[in-house]
Amino acid sequence: MMTVSEIIDQFGGPTKFAAVIGKNPSTASEMKRSGSIPVRYWPAIIHSEKGRAIGLTSDALVAAHVSNAGSEVAA
Repeated sequence: MMTVSEIIDQFGGPTKFAAVIGKNPSTASEMKRSGSIPVRYWPAIIHSEKGRAIGLTSDALVAAHVSNAGSEVAA
């Protein structure tokens, strides 16, 4: 299961990920730091990912966020 940070890295890092979601790199960097991508960006991410070979689906995005939430609870 991928983390949010790994998902952003799979797109080539915050700058390239920011281009996919139509935001500036600092926004993408904050998403990576916080481990959370707002749901409103998921359709653009999934659509853009279709040309990539990382197998990103809405289920994978949910799993990445559940994983992050679990680590916050455990801390």
